[in-house]
Amino acid sequence: MLRRLRRAQPPELTSINYTPEHVALAKTIARRRRIVAAIARSIPLIRLLLVIVGIAWLLALPYEGLWKETYVDEHAIQPAQVTMYFDWANVHRADRYLDDLEWITNASFEERSSYIASTFADAGLSSDNTSHATFAHVTPPRSAGTETILVSANWLSRDGGPNLRGVAMLLALGDFLRGQNHWAFDLVLVVGDGYLTGLEDFMRNYHSLFPGVLWTALNIDYPGHSFSHLGLFYEGVNGRLPNQDVVNTVAHVARYAGGSPIRYHDVDPDQARSGYLVAAKHLLAHFSFAALGRPSGAHGVLARHRIDAVTLYCSPAEGPHGFHTLGRTLESTLRSYNNLLERLHASYFFYLLPRPDRFIPVGHYLPAAVLLGASITIGGFDCPEPLFGLLWLVPAFVIGYIGWILQTPLVSLVVFALPRPHGNARHSISALAHLLYGALIPTLAMVNFPQAILLATMSVAYLLPWRWARLAVLAAHPALISLTPLAGELKAQWFEIGNLAWPAVFAIWLPLWVISAMV
Repeated sequence: MLRRLRRAQPPELTSINYTPEHVALAKTIARRRRIVAAIARSIPLIRLLLVIVGIAWLLALPYEGLWKETYVDEHAIQPAQVTMYFDWANVHRADRYLDDLEWITNASFEERSSYIASTFADAGLSSDNTSHATFAHVTPPRSAGTETILVSANWLSRDGGPNLRGVAMLLALGDFLRGQNHWAFDLVLVVGDGYLTGLEDFMRNYHSLFPGVLWTALNIDYPGHSFSHLGLFYEGVNGRLPNQDVVNTVAHVARYAGGSPIRYHDVDPDQARSGYLVAAKHLLAHFSFAALGRPSGAHGVLARHRIDAVTLYCSPAEGPHGFHTLGRTLESTLRSYNNLLERLHASYFFYLLPRPDRFIPVGHYLPAAVLLGASITIGGFDCPEPLFGLLWLVPAFVIGYIGWILQTPLVSLVVFALPRPHGNARHSISALAHLLYGALIPTLAMVNFPQAILLATMSVAYLLPWRWARLAVLAAHPALISLTPLAGELKAQWFEIGNLAWPAVFAIWLPLWVISAMV
């Protein structure tokens, strides 16, 4: 576009057809050419300014001036407004189940499933199992069976150890919920094998087992003896977040009904000296999960099934909380879910949480990604031969596709054996890459802001205007991820729960590296 404007020639004023209109047109074109030339000369400076402002906006997110106070938008939920019936007799049952579970910690899935199914059956619940999960169905007298609440406790905790107390709590809930007549929803209790695979296996079979739709869910993660607070984990697979009313409800109930403090991501606020640092730690923890599409808890597999869910993680400590606090928190939260008349939709689905009682709405953090995306996009305005540049751009994505088939990023090294573009072709492929990745960043930011910031960081680095700087950045090859345990985790999550981060390595990162190497 800039090149076409610069090519525009004013009329020759010495021509015999000289008229006042020619003078006006000549002045307009000359003025336009001076403006375009000034903008073209200033593009590197404009890009730098946009990057600086975008980074400054990111650094401002932990500042309280951008926050709002959390609230429950759906009035029907009425959190912490019910009489709770979970008592010490239920705690005793949970302790008894825990003693039994400790004997079968190292047993096979079939042996554990047999014990869990028989325990649910002894409580009067219908029970069955899939290939990797055991479940029970609670059918209250008032329920029509058209809506269901899911409560899960996987065999493994997010810290890698056995989740024995979480499973014991779920078994005690089976006893507790049976026969109560104030429930309007069915409840399904699931014990999944492993950490993520069991619950995902159950969800793949859910609609062949139950008629009711699932709106909300809770996952219990209780690996220690006692806990000092409840850690709230809310990130789902591919960065999908639950409706904010779910997070706010659990936090409110835990504080005022259960009597336990809440922390996001188990971040200790006492370890930081200022509110800014505490918020920054919360946001960094969120980015570490969402940027790579990883679920922060076992609940994350439910996000791809459009179920609003969170994980309650009982952070191991000497006390003062245990089964009683957790049971009352679960009961009151489930009672709030039981009040719903429709799927949650009124509150936010896109947000950042700097601390338990504050949030950052989408309009306050999205400009950071837009500014970074714009800094890349304007670098592609001057594209002399778009079609010719496209012919050079296609091989970069073909290499990425071949790498995906072979499941190795090392295939991209073949670029050094291929001919390189020169002149207008080199300029065009660089411009098209700027336009493509610059447009992708703000688009991605609408659904996964941390992932968009990660892509913006990579794009700015790989598409630097200085060749010597790009040569240094090329050392960050996508194959380096294969040397870390993260590669195995992302690859396994792609095949098990559909985490798109592993395909993105070959569809986005690898072509970007190839383009940087070509130009």
